[in-house]
Amino acid sequence: MKKTRTFLFLFSFLFLSSTSVMAQFPVIDAEQLRSYVTGNKKVTLVDSRTSEEYQQAHIPGAINIMPDEMKTKAARLLKDKAALVIFYCRGMD
Repeated sequence: MKKTRTFLFLFSFLFLSSTSVMAQFPVIDAEQLRSYVTGNKKVTLVDSRTSEEYQQAHIPGAINIMPDEMKTKAARLLKDKAALVIFYCRGMD
């Protein structure tokens, strides 16, 4: 079940350019993110900005997967299927 849920979340992430799809996923603020990262839950942070932006600065422990790389990199980089996956980027252009 968790593996399927993770796959569906990743699949849906590819289509986040639609506002109606974005409304299905919760948006969290910095305090909520901090509580997830410092809490007891397993969390995987995915920085979906460009490699250059990731190299300049990123949240410690985050991995870099851009949307067009999701299919090829996600299975290899998102190893812990029980972890909560939180995506972040620079926002919508």
